[in-house]
Amino acid sequence: MILLKPRRKKRNRAKLLGAVQINNSSYFVCKNNEGKVCLRNGNEEKLQKALVQKMIDLNPSIKKILNDYKIKPTIDTKTLKELSDGHMNETCHVAMGIYSMLSENMRKEIKADTIKEASMLHDLGKVLIPSKILNKPARLNRKEREIMNIHSTLGYELLKTQRINTETLDLVKYHHQNLKHSGYPALNCDHNPSDIGVQIISTADKYSALREARVYRRKLSRIESLLILYKEVLEGKIHKDVYKALVEYAKEFDK
Repeated sequence: MILLKPRRKKRNRAKLLGAVQINNSSYFVCKNNEGKVCLRNGNEEKLQKALVQKMIDLNPSIKKILNDYKIKPTIDTKTLKELSDGHMNETCHVAMGIYSMLSENMRKEIKADTIKEASMLHDLGKVLIPSKILNKPARLNRKEREIMNIHSTLGYELLKTQRINTETLDLVKYHHQNLKHSGYPALNCDHNPSDIGVQIISTADKYSALREARVYRRKLSRIESLLILYKEVLEGKIHKDVYKALVEYAKEFDK
């Protein structure tokens, strides 16, 4: 009698295709060994890491940016979860609140779905920023600030590999720009993203950040946060109507 070693069952490895959002919930689109497409929960850390790695592999520009700044391409899924559950989610609420308080003519300049998607994705690039810089409990030095500032470009390059419209990509890339165009990254002469869209995301991002406790400072009050942003209105960096919409939103929903 010849004893045969039983064959191992072939593991059902799912090929990651991408991600989708359905009714405010995120899902990964996978294909199993039988070729069937299925959805898996977007909170799975391994899949989140795999998806970001897939984005990096699809876009050589990302590796070049990381190499230029001597950053080891590690994917911090803990940071991604904290951002998506906290800051990016809160920025989305504020951005949609600002949008709802704007005049009808201003709302016609940008779609609500674009604002919602961009605000939920605006800080995705921080998943590739070294945690010692991202979570530093003190003021960043010049070199660290340069590295921190590339997160918006990294987010843009990551998302370019997905089926995301150009307007949303522009808002992710330029959410640290302002009306004086003195923010980052620098705008190309032949490229002009929606000023109102950038203003909404940028203002919502700043306000939600001020209202959060950070490792280097306490959480600021609604009034303190609005006063800080009002200085940017006076400096010509924030559109006065966007600021008024923020004040109306905060007065009603952020008490």
